[in-house]
Amino acid sequence: SGCFCNELFFCDEKMSTQMLDDDDIWDNKHEKRKKEQQREQRRRRKSLVLILLTLCLFLLVWYVEHNERDAFYVREIDDDVFDPEDGKGGGGGWKRYAVPAHEEKEENECTIDRCHIRDLSLAKFNRKYREKKPVVVTFDTKFDDEEEKNERESDFFYEMNRKENVLKTHGEKTIVLSSANTFSYEKKEVKLKDYLDERGKYLKPVQLHQRADKIWYWFGDNDHDAFGDFFPSFKRTSLIGKKYVPDNASVAYSYGVGGPLSGVPYHIHGPGWSESIYGRKKWFLSPPMFEPVFNGNETAARAAMRFKANGNKAKFKMKTMNMNGKNENNKKKNKNGIDVDKYGNEKKVLACVVHPNQAVYFPDRWWHATLNLDESVFISSFVNY
Repeated sequence: SGCFCNELFFCDEKMSTQMLDDDDIWDNKHEKRKKEQQREQRRRRKSLVLILLTLCLFLLVWYVEHNERDAFYVREIDDDVFDPEDGKGGGGGWKRYAVPAHEEKEENECTIDRCHIRDLSLAKFNRKYREKKPVVVTFDTKFDDEEEKNERESDFFYEMNRKENVLKTHGEKTIVLSSANTFSYEKKEVKLKDYLDERGKYLKPVQLHQRADKIWYWFGDNDHDAFGDFFPSFKRTSLIGKKYVPDNASVAYSYGVGGPLSGVPYHIHGPGWSESIYGRKKWFLSPPMFEPVFNGNETAARAAMRFKANGNKAKFKMKTMNMNGKNENNKKKNKNGIDVDKYGNEKKVLACVVHPNQAVYFPDRWWHATLNLDESVFISSFVNY
């Protein structure tokens, strides 16, 4: 009986041990299941967070692209009537476009001084603008005592620059295109008819993804022998040249045509005038002392979009330069605490849309960028004052 009791006790102890083991196993499984559930919950939360972040990123990208598309939105306007009195672009067979993000809605959006040619004497121009700051001058095709003669010459000049006439007289001639970046490193020769071909790539509106160094633009590098008739006619016609350019001044003329949203980022050179013949061009100018921060390979359209989005304000490099291109340490401030140059020009970028029958004067070494809003025809006169 003693043996039997020992065996029974041993069996009970064994069963108790086994039950404890079974409980441990159950607890371990329960713990594992609980941990598995917790991991699953964490995975689900992470997935949900990831989905929400992706959705937010998608909405952000959509918002940015939507705004950029608005800035780059161009719509051709069926308007081939050019009336010099209304000051709008188009006419001459050159296409006019609606570019909502860059068009001026109000007169005060132009932050450059504007004057009519009758109100800006040569003495006033020399005193107030020639060395000091830019000005946009508006003019009619008739002026002074030679009104009838000048009107005939002006009509002839505008007729000469109609798209069909440019193609007819010069379409087979070779022109030199420049890459539309700050330093225009690359050059390319094409036939003028290919550059102006509506089915081609050159005059199409600039696209959002394009780089400035991949856009080709006709400005300057003119063959004056091949296109010589433009320049004598312009010289006879230009009211700006007759009034503000001295007879003994050395002048270099540059003829150009650009498509919508083409243009050139910030750059500097000597003083001069740029007259819009057909189409509109937006100008951005900053005093020599204050160099804007810019990317030389960014399109003028993208730079203009950022400028507009930033409340028409620009960022500037820390160093300031004087009129001779040397570092300037003596900063001046006006009564509002804003940095100014020696002429009182504030540290900011001025902007204005220049229309047909208008010209912009840019002083020596002023930083400037340009943006064509239409198919734009223009002549620049670089004057050695």
